[in-house]
Amino acid sequence: MTKTSAMTEAASKPVLTFRAKNRMLHLTREGAGFILLILGVGFGAINTGNNLLYLVLSMCCSFLVISGILSELTLKKVTVEGILPATVYAQDYFPFTIKATNHKKRFSSYSLRISLIANRESLFDAEEEPALYLFHLPAGKSQEKSIMIRARKRGSLQLVGFHLSTSFPFGFFIKFIKLSSNCESIVFPEIHPVHLPDPSNSSNEEQGIIRHDGEEIYALKEYREGDPLSAVHWKSSAKTGDLRIKEFASGGKQSFTIFLNLEDPQTGTPVENSLMEQRVSEAASLAYHLIHRGDEVSLKTPGHQIPFANAPQHLEEIMTFLAFIGWNGQKKTERRPGAK
Repeated sequence: MTKTSAMTEAASKPVLTFRAKNRMLHLTREGAGFILLILGVGFGAINTGNNLLYLVLSMCCSFLVISGILSELTLKKVTVEGILPATVYAQDYFPFTIKATNHKKRFSSYSLRISLIANRESLFDAEEEPALYLFHLPAGKSQEKSIMIRARKRGSLQLVGFHLSTSFPFGFFIKFIKLSSNCESIVFPEIHPVHLPDPSNSSNEEQGIIRHDGEEIYALKEYREGDPLSAVHWKSSAKTGDLRIKEFASGGKQSFTIFLNLEDPQTGTPVENSLMEQRVSEAASLAYHLIHRGDEVSLKTPGHQIPFANAPQHLEEIMTFLAFIGWNGQKKTERRPGAK
């Protein structure tokens, strides 16, 4: 939040709040001071019977009436639409566009502030103040503004609505209305730098992330404990009597299988959340960087496998699967970008 916006917020800090249906009214410090002034003038007029004080009192009361009418007219027939990218990555800032439209034919709207309302599961923060300010929205016109926001965890980012508010015309009150919305985006796991495996190396440990499945062999080596049995060259082993392991040529398109296990191998229960997120993020990072390197990638879990491929759509399929895996023990693979 900038220094200017902080000063503005402090100056208009609500003293009292009134609620009715989808309306909310904040009484500001300025408004409270003005009401106290009205009460003072009113008591003075009653005690002295001075007609001039009665005129001043009526003028002050008319200011309150005009304030309510103009603020309601400002908010009337104004709609707000949010535009989220279909998919984003956790911890990466992305643009969120808000489009405000004034459907009134003759009257403009002034001093509009739009703030976001997210569901409880949607954790996000903004690079700047997460409220947009429109000084003037002409009749029959639309305006678009963007802010940079960031989702802090994988899954579903839902913005269920907006608070549209105004302090027009005098700043005595801040009137709010709640506008519903259905903005949703799939948040992929966080991507971070990882050490990519060399095509000639392989691993199939129970919790080992990756195994190489290339087809281009350039050498054979003796079997060592821990080497995958799938890499054994059986013909050569039968001739020599010793197990021989295939080594694959580096370069070109290679195939890798990423193993992801979110259960404790001893108890069979799901691992704790921190370890789960670490494993999911590591698997997503490997898939992301391998596919961008040009390799074919397959993702395998105890109950599901995504076949080998190398394409943007394949990466999106893997990331969508990883975005929801582990949620209440279910993998919400039916969700796809753009789904409502």
